[in-house]
Amino acid sequence: MTQQEMLASLRLRLDQDAPDDLLLSLLSDAAALICALTWRDRVPPALYSAQVRLALIFYNRMGMEGETEHTEGDVKRSAQDLPEALRREIFAFRRAST
Repeated sequence: MTQQEMLASLRLRLDQDAPDDLLLSLLSDAAALICALTWRDRVPPALYSAQVRLALIFYNRMGMEGETEHTEGDVKRSAQDLPEALRREIFAFRRAST
């Protein structure tokens, strides 16, 4: 999947007019996190869809930086650092360390 295909996939899931620069930055942040978690230099092709989903999570959490829980009236929102299913998917590609 190319960068443009990932951008198109992310934009389709957002259904909004977010600027390309912002979305590309979020995709880059998602790639950096995946590389850090897997101890790799590049995102493995099998994790490209995980990269898009992670960028979507980053987009939806904008404005919540540092918060794990937020309450307004009767509405309560909470967020995990990294959803468990996505964490397991990414950790399956971890490189062994010595």
